[in-house]
Amino acid sequence: MRTHDNIALPRNVEAEAALLGAMMIDNRIADEVVGRVEPAHFFEPLHARIFAAITGMRRRDMLVTPVTLRPMFEADEGIIALGGPSYLGALTGSGAGLIGARQFAQQIYDLASLRALIEVGRTLVERAMDTSEEINPRAQIEAAETLLASVAIGGSAAAPKPVGFAQAWDGAIRKAKAVANGTASRGAMIARFVEWNEITGGMSPGQLILLGGRPGMGKTAIALAVAVGAAAAGLGVLFISREMPVDQLMFRIIADMMFEAGSAVTLEDVMSGRLNEDDLVRAERIRARIDDWPLVFEEPPRLNAAQVAPLIRKHQRQLESKGHTLAITIVDYLGLLEPPVKRQNREQEMGDTSKELKMAARDTGTAVVALAQLNRGVESRDDKRPMLSDLRDSGSLEQDADTVVFAYRAEYYLKQTEPDVHDVRKRDAWEVEMGTERDRLDVYSAKVRQGATQRRKVYFFGARQAVRGVDYMREGGGASAWPV
Repeated sequence: MRTHDNIALPRNVEAEAALLGAMMIDNRIADEVVGRVEPAHFFEPLHARIFAAITGMRRRDMLVTPVTLRPMFEADEGIIALGGPSYLGALTGSGAGLIGARQFAQQIYDLASLRALIEVGRTLVERAMDTSEEINPRAQIEAAETLLASVAIGGSAAAPKPVGFAQAWDGAIRKAKAVANGTASRGAMIARFVEWNEITGGMSPGQLILLGGRPGMGKTAIALAVAVGAAAAGLGVLFISREMPVDQLMFRIIADMMFEAGSAVTLEDVMSGRLNEDDLVRAERIRARIDDWPLVFEEPPRLNAAQVAPLIRKHQRQLESKGHTLAITIVDYLGLLEPPVKRQNREQEMGDTSKELKMAARDTGTAVVALAQLNRGVESRDDKRPMLSDLRDSGSLEQDADTVVFAYRAEYYLKQTEPDVHDVRKRDAWEVEMGTERDRLDVYSAKVRQGATQRRKVYFFGARQAVRGVDYMREGGGASAWPV
């Protein structure tokens, strides 16, 4: 037993054992605690080594069980002292950690923080008692503040060092030069939808981008355009769908890409199977072209917001094994994620959810695009274009998001106000307005943390579920628009 000045250090070896057992029984738990707990947080050195082995195998997307771990520990002195590799199996024996895995992980982290605090205290006492060198109380106070801050940040006295102003300046200048000469980008840029790149300024790692709108505004079509455009550009994309199953998403993508290839089929035709021989030939050609696109879908029947980061890490590992980098995660949609903690207030739950998504983006180094359904208050206004104020009843969405983008289709509302055919004056004015707004979609940013807000009008062909930028009409459309 490790002690400090003959005093037992805070620890819970049983919680460590229970967590390790749960991680081996259910590897999803292992994926979830990665990034929340580190080997250094374990009190028992053997447990730290087992944890490191488990997380190392999961990063390579390998199955972790007592059997697969056994070769790594047959010669481990710590496990031999406990009876050998059979100890690994004993950890899974009761399954006690399955229910309280998150609580055990948090307790392990908290106890590690307390031990780090004790170590800091010991160091401060030793330095204060040492008068062999120049006595400089102010320097010791500053050192104490640094050590305490490191514990507060990371639960360990070995936290990352702060970055000085001059060092940060030089790094920013290097990044700006790299962007200018083309060796780096501001973020993930997608193909054939230039307007999205302009509105968002590029989807940078760690960003949370909110795409909001009322039903029928084309949010999912935009999200699929982003996903397909990113995959076409070679960027890894994870599309998490909580609103509709993957086959329905694929019907929309097929209709979109068939339209791009010159087919006249609609989404309804695809869903009904009304495809002629020429269409099937086009579909086969498209299939061959997209075979290696790094786009993957998840349709979990239930998903807690705290499980998004582990899910991203899982697909990061899988895509990396195939030579791709996961750059973008799309969540459709935010309101269907279960909150990390159940609360009586829905606004607080949404705030907790948005914070989890923001941390998932930061922790995994991906851009997260989350779709959000706006409340009915929009419908009560004469001008139904969404505004940031429409998010005020949705927790801290506006504050947590780095970029907020809204989708708006005037055509959708104009169809609801169609005048009677016998009212010639109103009908003529209505048809002029419809002629301007038909197949058009406003996409605009209401907040951009690292840039200026912008507004673009693009094309939305609803029957084909196809979103196109102005270049589509300028270049004549067709398969030539695809950069493949």
